[in-house]
Amino acid sequence: MREEDTDYAVAFAIPADAPGITMICRGAAPAVKREMASPVSSRFASVESLTIFDDVFVPWERVFLCGEWQLAGYLAETFATYHRHSYCGCKPAISDLLLGAAALVAEYNGIEKANHVREKLTEFMITAELVHACGLAASLRGQPMTSGTYLPDLVYANVGKYYAGTNLHHEIALLQDLAGGLVVTMPSEEDYRSPEVGGYLKKYLAGPAAVAIDDRVRCFRLIEDLTASKYAGLLMVASVHGGGSPEAERKAIFRSYDLESRKAMAKRAARIDL
Repeated sequence: MREEDTDYAVAFAIPADAPGITMICRGAAPAVKREMASPVSSRFASVESLTIFDDVFVPWERVFLCGEWQLAGYLAETFATYHRHSYCGCKPAISDLLLGAAALVAEYNGIEKANHVREKLTEFMITAELVHACGLAASLRGQPMTSGTYLPDLVYANVGKYYAGTNLHHEIALLQDLAGGLVVTMPSEEDYRSPEVGGYLKKYLAGPAAVAIDDRVRCFRLIEDLTASKYAGLLMVASVHGGGSPEAERKAIFRSYDLESRKAMAKRAARIDL
């Protein structure tokens, strides 16, 4: 922020139910729960809110920033570092779930031994472990602050979040590739349980003999929920923009990176007079 932004250099924390606050909420969970459909979002979907402040009293002891525009950038970057560091823990878990679904549907489709399938599964593993490694490195290289807490290493936290956010769409594409079109063409759960057409569906949705038909259908319902639902759309956008956009992460990395020491290294290698 600049000096002309002083009136907007404000940060504080108050209870969500403080008088004068109105939350206009948007949920991602399905309106009607089914036994098979939406196995993740029916239990764990998040709620987003457009929060309106209308004459809300904020006690002074809860104010972090009030007009100190010079510190606004530092406050935002510090918050983002913690937030992006947390992504290095949660995003590998999402990759693990996508990997598990990919491996399971490959088995249920009878293609788990194909080389191209194993190559795709390995991509999930690499992404999850690289992001997790960045989170560990950011923790190990964290610095103690005067308040008593630790600030994670900014570069590793941003690298981990950037890699996680820019790879999730690719991971979802890999999972959809391995699963096939049934992710979006499978008839509804009502039809599957219908006495009129349910028998046909149980016959034609069958896979390998060793796999129970219900289990195969549940697997596809999980993949639909993770990659082709309202919840999946929220997950994809949140992975890219949660904690800041990829461009913000690139800028944070560039600003904080020790570029001069690398230039000095190149000069020594080239025998340029330092």
